[in-house]
Amino acid sequence: MLRRKAMLPDPVDGYVERAELASLCDLGRQRLTIVNAPGGFGKTTLLADACSRFRSRRGIAAWLTIDEHDDSTTLATYLPFAFAEAGLDILDSRVASNDFEHGDYRINLLLHSIEVHGLPCVLALDDVDRLQDHGSLEIVNRLLRRGPPNLHMAMTFRELPPSVDVGALLLDDRGVAISVENLRFRKRDIARFFDGRLSRRELEALNEDSQGWPVALCIHRNERAGAGADESRQGIASNWIDARLWRGLSSGQQDLVLDVGLFEWIDNDLVDDVLGSGSVRRVQSITALTGLLRTAGGSSDVLTLHPLVRRYCENRRLHETPDRYRHVHRRIADALARRGRVIAAMRHAARAGDPDRVGEILEAAGGTRFWLRHGRTDMGYADELLSNEILARFPRLGLSRCMLQVMAGESRRARTTYEDLQARTAGFTRDRAGGNDRDLHIDNVMYRYLVSTCGCQPVGTPQMGALASSIRDVVDGGGADPFVKAGARYAMGSIEAARADFGEAWRWASRARTELVRHSRYLTMFADFLLGGIAMAQGRVADAAAALGRAQRASRGDFLQDPGPAVIAEILLGELNLERSRTASLARRRPPGKPALLEASGSDLDVYSASAEINVEFALREGGAAAALDVLGETAAFAARTERPTLSRTLLGLRIPLLIMDGRTAEARETWDAQRLPQGVAELVDLQTQTWREMEAVACAGVRLLTARRRFHAARERADALIAVCTEKGLRRTLMRARVLAMVLEHRAGDADAAAAHLVAYLKLYGDTDYSKTLMQERETGLSVLAHLEVGGVPDPYLRDVAASLKRLLENGPDGQSETIVVPALSAREQQILQRLDRWRDKEIGAALALSSDGVRYHVKKLFKKLGVHSRFEATRRARALGILPAGGEETDSGRSGQYLR
Repeated sequence: MLRRKAMLPDPVDGYVERAELASLCDLGRQRLTIVNAPGGFGKTTLLADACSRFRSRRGIAAWLTIDEHDDSTTLATYLPFAFAEAGLDILDSRVASNDFEHGDYRINLLLHSIEVHGLPCVLALDDVDRLQDHGSLEIVNRLLRRGPPNLHMAMTFRELPPSVDVGALLLDDRGVAISVENLRFRKRDIARFFDGRLSRRELEALNEDSQGWPVALCIHRNERAGAGADESRQGIASNWIDARLWRGLSSGQQDLVLDVGLFEWIDNDLVDDVLGSGSVRRVQSITALTGLLRTAGGSSDVLTLHPLVRRYCENRRLHETPDRYRHVHRRIADALARRGRVIAAMRHAARAGDPDRVGEILEAAGGTRFWLRHGRTDMGYADELLSNEILARFPRLGLSRCMLQVMAGESRRARTTYEDLQARTAGFTRDRAGGNDRDLHIDNVMYRYLVSTCGCQPVGTPQMGALASSIRDVVDGGGADPFVKAGARYAMGSIEAARADFGEAWRWASRARTELVRHSRYLTMFADFLLGGIAMAQGRVADAAAALGRAQRASRGDFLQDPGPAVIAEILLGELNLERSRTASLARRRPPGKPALLEASGSDLDVYSASAEINVEFALREGGAAAALDVLGETAAFAARTERPTLSRTLLGLRIPLLIMDGRTAEARETWDAQRLPQGVAELVDLQTQTWREMEAVACAGVRLLTARRRFHAARERADALIAVCTEKGLRRTLMRARVLAMVLEHRAGDADAAAAHLVAYLKLYGDTDYSKTLMQERETGLSVLAHLEVGGVPDPYLRDVAASLKRLLENGPDGQSETIVVPALSAREQQILQRLDRWRDKEIGAALALSSDGVRYHVKKLFKKLGVHSRFEATRRARALGILPAGGEETDSGRSGQYLR
């Protein structure tokens, strides 16, 4: 055991405590604290100081310094040791047991000891990015996910290992991320660091040259405390470099360092490509650079030069040899572009003073398609490098700017920019001189598609019809590469899904995903979002959870750089769980739903709609209809401000039921008429002029409004039409909502048998898809109609089980089952019985499988235990949700059809 690994680092001489940073790094305040920055920013120093402060309050703060050799066994050994060193009693009545030799036992024992301790305990892991062993990474994840409530985690790293899941705690506001900008010294901190001995001019110069990097400040302070620098003509940094670095270099070495200083990072292959073979080895052999070259990104093949030295080289090259400065930057830009490092290549081209090259690099990388490959965040970085001069010369890049403006809610600016581009390109048919007219046309199609997905273009307009035709042309025509065709197939899947043509949508989206895996991890995530949304609408719970789960896992890898996909995954999975009344953990970790955050995440219409439903549901529970109306108003104001009529109409459908709940039925009716919502039945359920989400929200609101006004005949007409359309389209989610609303209206109309008939139809659907959100909202009516069914008797044993299960849900609330779908292992015999369980009697099963009735009951009990259920109905419902059984009503492998369901 190396005790030093588990000891806090020694305090740093002259440490400057910053109250704001110390408050942010208060380890007992949040469950997770991460400190993410390159070397030299004081990550370890900050975390060690925070641990010392925590210990000073008599808290347990364990420290562990990570290195590359720490595997799961090492980590499982050192973690208890670190806590023991920090003063925690490690509880164990079986120290001599062989179990202690196993890492899992040691970790479980540690977690138990922390939990028994009761008071907050901190585990600080320094240099987590050095972990390479899969098992050790899994231990960290286990601590993050399964640690007791009093365990607070803290970690430092230069780059978060993709498999470490910090996103959940950060999204849930139970964690804080401290970045470079938090660690960077401000001017007042620099002044304190130098004990107030800097003049105003010195402070300004040092602030500019150091950029707040603590290591740079240490270098300056050490130099100042030593021989003293000549400050008469140059800043402190230049003096230091001239006096202590440049003086020891030959002219050839100086020339090489000046060139290398123009690179953002020193990549062996890149530098040798630009400056000639062996250049990096020559730089590394210069002893005067010892300590000023650092590894970057955990790779020994990539180095960074001290920022002060880089700035010095930039300035000296630019002012003394400007032609060489531009020449090297241009060569770096070309070399980076060949390697696909687009944004860095654009930066170097800009420094070379070559705006045309900046535009050419991004256009060659795909222009708007660069976004589809790498995400909105990277596209935003690229756009920052596009001047008005560049945009005037490259129309395709102007479309990229339009896309970013639409996503940011700047619809009017986007429209102005778009109309100007349209005029300059003859309707997007003529690109710049030497450009590609076909690519310009395809990019325009992509922009039009984006406008539609954001809810800025209503369904059913001639423009939407023309858009679908244009996308099909991209798929079927020539001139488009495989990635573009895959993206077009994804777009077609999205359009068909919006119109509730789910069979076509699934075919388009599935093929698109298969092809996109080879081209873009980013767009593959969105294909999974689309597939998950289709399956959710159809009531295929296991398929929806699988697709959305894939997307969520993929989103975690880029969480710190681009949290947008992770936000979207949280919302769509939250919607699925809310529909199933799985709200226990959803309430603890509610998906983020503020319009500003969704806007920054690049969310589309489906995400805004799902987020609004989640926010409304929880506001209803916490503050009633009035609170829900306030919450909905924020999203409605955003939709109006950003000119998203499709979203606005969907939100109207959510607003009207809330007005009714709040006792404002007259206002609900006035809103319906003022907003010109459909008066006729056919218009209400028309899926050619509205998305399925629009139709669902507005049609359900219409049935509720007419029911509240006791216009039962008109309400019945609309409910019947909604049921018919949903049945035809396979729109099971909306169909189940419609059945509940029809049940409510018949109950209020006094027709108990008709209400019961709708509930029976709902029960048959519930057997396959456990969507219960709307019924939970109508709990009293549901229980009353169930009681009526019980009085009349339900001859179908399968439906009796369903009704009993549903009654328990309505009486007790959500069942609290784990939202993680785990598929149990079933024997061949258990699978054979399960296939017959909900439709065959024990004697029939026994006769078919050569088992006694007691033997059948024995296997059924085992099935119940494995599936975590209490009835035959719940067993088959759970099996369908897990994908073990096909949807209800289909033929089993024995050839026996679902007689009870029919």
